[in-house]
Amino acid sequence: MSLIQRISASITSSVDRAVSKVENHDAIVAAALRETQQAAARSRVRLERVRRDGASLKQRREDLELAITRWTERARVVAKNDEAKALECLRRRRECEKQLGSLRTSIEQHDELETRIAEQVKKIDARISEVTQQRNMMRSRQSVAEAMRAINNIEGSTYGDIEDTFDRWEINLGETEILLGASTPSDPLDTAFLAEEDRAELRAELAVLLNDDKEDSS
Repeated sequence: MSLIQRISASITSSVDRAVSKVENHDAIVAAALRETQQAAARSRVRLERVRRDGASLKQRREDLELAITRWTERARVVAKNDEAKALECLRRRRECEKQLGSLRTSIEQHDELETRIAEQVKKIDARISEVTQQRNMMRSRQSVAEAMRAINNIEGSTYGDIEDTFDRWEINLGETEILLGASTPSDPLDTAFLAEEDRAELRAELAVLLNDDKEDSS
């Protein structure tokens, strides 16, 4: 391969790569958007799980609060007749209070985590909406640019070629129309009427001519 051929091949390859990059913009954005949407879907699923866990913790808190109230009332009821049982009720209440204190701390931490995840998911959704809108705008701009480029090509250096094409098209259509007209079969009845109408016009002209001659001779 000669030096000029190698240079030409290199330039062609570079142009092809550049065109490929331009043409792949939409595909790159679409792939990134699809990946982001999948990540957002996974995040929403996990957020829902976190919320369910939080609901379970809060239900457990309500159960412990109810248990504390119940053991307190039991201790009060049996205190006069059975001190040992009343003390055991208070011991159970103390265990519930201990669990409740630990559970409240877990709920606070869980609520903070849930809030943080929810905010992140919201930001992801907002970003997806923004990217989608921007992609649609870029697609519209690209469509307009392609249309303008096509118009410029027609009105530019190839305008003469377009006009020649229209001329050849018109010639071909004209030839076809002539051939179709020549090959159209005649209608005998229509032909007879036309011949009779033509003879009537000629008779009228002859009558006028004879009348003029008669007037001249008189």
